[in-house]
Amino acid sequence: MLDSSFKINLHHALIAEVEKRNNNLLASLNDALDSTANETKSTAGDKHETGRAMAQLEQEKIGSQLTEIGKLKEILFRINPEKSSIKIELGSLVETSTGIFFISIGIGAFTFEGKSVFCITPMAPVCQLLLGKQAGDTIEWQGKKIAITSVS
Repeated sequence: MLDSSFKINLHHALIAEVEKRNNNLLASLNDALDSTANETKSTAGDKHETGRAMAQLEQEKIGSQLTEIGKLKEILFRINPEKSSIKIELGSLVETSTGIFFISIGIGAFTFEGKSVFCITPMAPVCQLLLGKQAGDTIEWQGKKIAITSVS
């Protein structure tokens, strides 16, 4: 069974990971903005317009990714990692016979302190089976029985 500090530190690490992704996107956005500014200095006609359009599309793509990052941050800030629960819910750290799940944001496998933790949203199909369950319960997922060994 993992101790409570593991969950707290995992939560902090996820916030740091999301911030890192946010900062990388902001750097990419700045590059795209610089690219647009440089394209405006060009006088190559159609090539100029195509370059500008491509830079604009890149900015829009990054903008929507930043919106998604904002949603991930919002979910993480709603979780109190010091709260422990008996039943699985948002913010639960769940140990099972097949691995560790953190019910939080959907970023998949996240390696933390040498352990692989599957970070999944409450909307994930496997999570739908886990929600409301507690230690000692089992679920069936893709033809396999999965035992829930602890919930915190």
